[in-house]
Formats: sequence, structure tokens, C-alpha cells
Amino acid sequence: MRRASSSPSHATRKRPAQLVAAVCAGVFALGVYGMSGTAVAKSKPTVSIGSVKGIGPALVDSNKQTLYTLVNNHQSVACTGACLDMGFVPLTVAQGTKPRAGKGVKGLGLVAGGTQVTVNDFPLFLFTADKPHQAMGQGMTSSGGTWHTPTVTVPKPKKGGNGNAGTGGVSF
Repeated sequence: MRRASSSPSHATRKRPAQLVAAVCAGVFALGVYGMSGTAVAKSKPTVSIGSVKGIGPALVDSNKQTLYTLVNNHQSVACTGACLDMGFVPLTVAQGTKPRAGKGVKGLGLVAGGTQVTVNDFPLFLFTADKPHQAMGQGMTSSGGTWHTPTVTVPKPKKGGNGNAGTGGVSF
């Protein structure tokens, strides 16, 4: 009759390998089948409405940084080269994704073929000198245009009815 090996070193070596195999199988199963049925946190909106000091309700990014557009006579002006050296940087999303709109924000899109976020076809930028809720870039000029913070008209609630605050239009 043969005796089964009960060597402690053999059993000790086998356990870590089994543990690694079980963990890998679990990770693989989650990757293949997803995590349906579990709570998944939603990502923050790319653009939302925030209160900007001295301006009021305006468009802000997910970190509450004020957003800007470069315009001349209500037309978008391209910001390239020296314009970008002023501290304005494009608001972008990852390649292949779409911007997420916060409550009351409409008209978001992307620059054709790119990753820069737009509102009503106006490219959006951040000003690097701003802190959250500031608009230090408001009114600066470059490339033949003026930097403006897109403001939002928030309608007042009607008497006796439910208001529709946050669904107003964006203006420059």
C-alpha cells in the first residue's frame, strides 16, 4: 500500500498557488461579467451650474472652476498659440467619451473631431489663475476676442407652482 505524502512543505507550497488562482479567477469573472446589480458611483458632470463671485449663476467644471468662451460680436474666436500662453486651457474629456451635463445645462458637445468641450458650439476654457468660484479671466482680450464666462438665466419660480430653476438659457 502506498502512503500519501503529508509533507508540510508540499502543502505549504500548494496553498499560495491555489489562492493566486482563485483571486485571478474572481478578477477575471468581474471583468467579463461586469458588476451588474452592485452600486456604481456616477461620475461628476463635466459642466454644471455654479455660483461665480461677482457674476452669479455661470458654467463651471467638475471642480467648480469657472468656464470661459472667447468671443467677438457673439461669434466664437479661435484660441491658439499666444492666446493659450495667457493661462487659458481647453476643457477636454478623454478620447472616445462625451461630456456630462449637470442639472440645467444644455447644448454640450465637442469640437469637431476633438476632445474639447463646447456649449452651443462655443469651445470652453479654464483660466489657470482662477480658484473655484472666481472669474479673474472675465473681460480679458486676446486673438481679437474677449473672454466671457457663460452665465445662466435661472427663472424665478411661479407663485403657487413648482419652479423650474436651473433650466434657463446660457448667454455670453
